[in-house]
Order: sequence, then C-alpha cells, then structure tokens
Amino acid sequence: MKSYASLLYTPALLLASVARPGRVRADILVLDLEDSIHPARKAEARALLAQKDLDLTGAGLPALGLRVTTIATPDGLADLQALIEMDATIGGVPVDVVFIPKISGPGDVAVYRSLLSHTTNPPQICSFIETVDAVDNAVGIAAVSDGLCFGQADLTADLYAENAFYLDHARAQLCAAAAKYRIPAIDTNSFELHDLDVVAEQCRAARDAGFTGKAAIHPRQVDTIAETFTVSPEKIAEYRSVVEDYNSTPYGFAVEEDRVLAPPFVLRAQRMLQLHAPATGTGIGTAGNAGITRANTRTSNAK
Repeated sequence: MKSYASLLYTPALLLASVARPGRVRADILVLDLEDSIHPARKAEARALLAQKDLDLTGAGLPALGLRVTTIATPDGLADLQALIEMDATIGGVPVDVVFIPKISGPGDVAVYRSLLSHTTNPPQICSFIETVDAVDNAVGIAAVSDGLCFGQADLTADLYAENAFYLDHARAQLCAAAAKYRIPAIDTNSFELHDLDVVAEQCRAARDAGFTGKAAIHPRQVDTIAETFTVSPEKIAEYRSVVEDYNSTPYGFAVEEDRVLAPPFVLRAQRMLQLHAPATGTGIGTAGNAGITRANTRTSNAK
C-alpha cells in the first residue's frame, strides 16, 4: 500500500461536498460507510455510491478509499456485497484501499481479501487496530494487511477507562508491527477542529511514535497533517545518497563531516526509500560487504 501522509475521511452521504475539482487536498479521500453514517441511513449511503449516473472521474481525486462496516453485522455484509457488485469502483473511479474496522486477528483479514478477490482489481486492505484482540494480534494482522490504522476512540470504548499507558502500548504494538512488514502506519484522526496548534502537536507525537500518516475528519486539518508527515524530495534524495555512498565505499564504517555511514543508518535509509519512494526505485545494492539489504518478509501466501 502506498504511504499516504494525509487521509481525509468524509461520510459517504456527503460525497457531493468533495466531488469537485480541487476540493480534496489530502493524499487520499476515504468515503465512510461506518461510524459517520447512522444505522438508519446506511442503505441510503450504499445506494448513493452505487448510482449509475455518479461520475467522480472529473473530481481529480488523488486516490480513493472506502471504510466499510464490520462484516460481523448485516450492514457490513451489505457494504461488501455492494462493493463487489460495483466491481470495487465508485463513480467510475477504482477504490484503491478498503479500510476494515473491528477486526480481531489475521483470519478476519483473510475473509475480506477472499471476498474482494471477486472484483476485477481487488483493492488493498488497511486494517484497523481498535480492539484489545487486535492489539494483541497486531503482528499477525500486519502480516496479511497492506496497511494499519489506529482507532483510538473504539479502542478506548473497549476499555473501562482511557488508560494512557495501554494506549501508548497499543500505538507501539501497531507501529512495530507495521515496520516489521514495511507497511504504512496511519494514526487515528484528531477530533480537534479549531485549534490547529493542538492538531500539529498530535501529529508530531504520532510521527515520533512511528506513524507514517494521519487521518483527518475535516479539510482544515489536512495541511497541518501534510506538513508533518509528507516526506520531501530532498529527504528522499538524502536517503538515496546514504545508500549509494555506502555502496561505493570499501569500508563498513565511515565518519564524514556531517554524517556517519554504517549498516544501521543505511538500513534505515533503505527502509524509508522502500516505504516512501518505491515507484522510483531505491538505488539499493547490497550495501557493500555488510549484506544488510533485507527482503520484505511478507509473502503472497501471507495474504
């Protein structure tokens, strides 16, 4: 799954508000059929997305995602059935990523992947870590997912209290699992809509914890999120330079004026290139004689 720095969640029923050129500044628009849609209106939301005359091809969407309701409910089953009948396309635009909530373990992800395999171009799957079981099984879930999202509000609802120590543990579990399998780690959305300094502080904390992006529930949050999580071309070039310079040196360790070239730092640069610049190639060799390039441990069987 591509590493999206900013995600904008929009209730499916409000699709018209963002389906105009230039309206979506985030890296991906995620239409929501889950929490933002009242149970009494979920059928209406599905029908809106399935309209034959719906046309999103001129909206200039950077990417399109869909969050469905859990298939542990009738509405969740209906969401998946509708998506399959639409051949994973909404308004003529392919759904790039399906965001799946309330999962417990890797077996749940396998069910979704099996169902989505009945579409022409199956979307990738981003799994929510928002239950106690999901936190315990984060590594297994990451192994069969294309990305992970943190659902703090739902996880808190699973607890007796908003246990800050446990929530930090959950974040660490998610970020470590995502890093293990080289997939994006998306932080929970911010419910602060007015004080962007608070949003910026939350973004920096998430980035420092190991998240690679963050969700927004309002367009005004997007720029602040993007400023924190977008990896600049200059940073990509810096990572590439570290790898290429190390590969060209005969030494396993080199101290330069402004940096140290050593296997741990080269390995980190490689991993960041794999995550943030996969389409352009990483220029990664074998890192000299250190042999530190490691293959992605995910396999097609894991999916």
